[in-house]
Amino acid sequence: MVNATLTTTAADREVAAVRNLLDRAVASAFAVARPEVVPPLTATRWAWRLAGLYHLTHSTPTLLGLAAERFAAAGRSVLAGWARQRAREESNHDRLALKDLRDLGYDPVAVIARVRPATAIRMVDYFERSVLAFDPIRCVGYAYTVERLAMTVREPDIRAVEAVLPPGTRATRCLRVHSAAGSDADHVADTVLAVARLTVGERARIAEAARDTAVLCFTPDPAGPPSDADIAAMLAPCRVH
Repeated sequence: MVNATLTTTAADREVAAVRNLLDRAVASAFAVARPEVVPPLTATRWAWRLAGLYHLTHSTPTLLGLAAERFAAAGRSVLAGWARQRAREESNHDRLALKDLRDLGYDPVAVIARVRPATAIRMVDYFERSVLAFDPIRCVGYAYTVERLAMTVREPDIRAVEAVLPPGTRATRCLRVHSAAGSDADHVADTVLAVARLTVGERARIAEAARDTAVLCFTPDPAGPPSDADIAAMLAPCRVH
C-alpha cells in the first residue's frame, strides 16, 4: 500500500508539472496581446467571429484524424489514441457555428465562403502544417492551447455576447460548447495525462507549439481589425431576405 501511495503521488506530481509547463507556455504569449485595439462587440462583429469559429472547428476532426493515422503508423500509441478520441469528440462542432449564423439571419454557407478572419486562417494553417510535418507532435500543443483558452470563456462572457444580439437570437451554441460551460476542461485534462506519458523532449516540443499557437491567437492583424462597416459590406450579400 505504501508503494502504491508513493507511485500515485509521483504520478500526480508529474501530471501537475506537465500542466504547469503547458500553461506557462500559453501564458508567455500574453505579452503580444493588445486588448486595447479590439473593437467593441456588435451583432455584426459576432457574425464575423462565428465565421472564424467555423473555420477552426471545421478543420479539427479531419486534421486530428490524419494525425492519429500518422502517430499510429509510427507506433506512437499514446498520441494516436489521443488524436483519435479528440477527432471523434470534435466532430460536427462546425455545424453549431452554421446554425448560429443562420439564427443571425445569414446564409451560413455564403458567409463562410466570403469571410475568412485572418487570425483563424493563420491558426488553421499552423495546425495543418503541424499535422503534415515530419513529426506531427506540434498538433498536440495547438489543440491544448485552443482548448485551454476556450476554458477562460465563462457564463458572463457568453451573456455579454447574447446582450448585443437581437432579442430571442440563439447564436451562441458554438461558443457555449467551446467554453468553460462545455467539455474543453475535460479535453485539457485528457491532453495533460497523455503528454505526461511522453518523453521530456516530446513535452518540450509540445510546449513550444502551445506557445506558438497562443502567439498566433493573440497577435493583432497588422492591418488592424475590420470595421463594422467593412464586415457589414462583406456580409450584405449573405443576408437571407
